Formats: sequence, structure tokens, C-alpha cells
Amino acid sequence: MRREKPTITELSFFLCGFLVIIVGWLADLLGVFELNTVTGGHSTGTLQLRIFLTMFGVAFATIGVAYDNFPEILSDGEMAKRYLVSFLFLADGSLHLYALNDHLGEAFPAAFFGVFSGLQLAAAFLIPYARKDLDWAWLGITAFLIGAYVVTRTVSVWPVGYVEDLDALGVISKVVEVLTVLFLLSLMQSERVARRKTAKVAAVSIR
Repeated sequence: MRREKPTITELSFFLCGFLVIIVGWLADLLGVFELNTVTGGHSTGTLQLRIFLTMFGVAFATIGVAYDNFPEILSDGEMAKRYLVSFLFLADGSLHLYALNDHLGEAFPAAFFGVFSGLQLAAAFLIPYARKDLDWAWLGITAFLIGAYVVTRTVSVWPVGYVEDLDALGVISKVVEVLTVLFLLSLMQSERVARRKTAKVAAVSIR
């Protein structure tokens, strides 16, 4: 069952988790400038710290959801999947913020990661409460990111101009995105099954 809007507890913990992610990203960004390494490339910051701060922010955001909805999540698979997709978007948006830091010396990659990290972080808040027909938009965004990663690691494309190297942060991000696609497809399948059941019940009651 989809909620129409977040509870105060959900919203409070989500915002706190979001702030953890933003503060971690800003600290990483300041470290980039302090080390004078704004030249492009990967792994400017400490990977372990980036993953830890991402996980800590996402974990903090889950507290409010678990506190307010734990019995419902255990009994409602559709609701649980919707929140899981939301948290995966939050995690991937955080990882793309760090990718932005790694590409500050390159205008297009920096703009790309800046735009998509913002979209993902906004979507993370909207997904649990948005209309079901927007699920295709979330799926499209994630599939595009996976496709863009594969293409830029395979061939040189404009305006990047070179074949990107494989990096640990990117691989972890793609794992998160693949999980997002799988959970979204499962969620959409569950919603189709629920609609068919509702239609059958309605048809029987009319008779």
C-alpha cells in the first residue's frame, strides 16, 4: 500500500540521513581542493570513507521508515520494495556526488554527475509516495545510467572524448543500479498482479 505523504518521523530521519550524505560530500569536496587534485580522474577521495558515509546516511534514513512502518513492511511486499528502491536511489545519488568530485576538472562529466545525482536524491524522497505510473521514469533513469557507463567504458564518445577507466566507485554504483532495476521490475510486476486481483474481485461482486 503506497503512502500519500511521509510521516513526521519518516521525514525527520530522511532529512538527517540526507544531511549526513551532503556533509560527507562537502567534506570530500573540500579535501579535493585542499589536496589541489581538481584535474579529473577517479578515486580522488578515500573510497572506504565515501562508502561508509553513504551507508551511514542511508541507514539513518531507514530508521524513521522502520519505526513508523515496521509491521506494514513485513506484511506488504509492495510497500517494502518501494522503500528499498527509494533507499537505493539515495545511495546511488550519493555515489554520483563523489563521482562529481572526481571529475571537477572536466565540464561535461561534472555536469552529468551533478544533474543525475540531484535527480536521484530528489527521486529518493518521492518514490515511496509518488504515483505508480512514475515507476517507468525511475526505471528509465536507472537503465540510462547503466547504459551510459557501459558505453563510456567501451568506446570513446563525444563529448567525453576518451574511453573511461573502470573504477571501484563506478562498479559499486552499477551494482546498486542493477539491484534498483531488479527491485523496480519486481515492484511493477507485483502491482500488475494486484490490479488483476482487484479487477477479478470487482467483476465477481458485480455479478
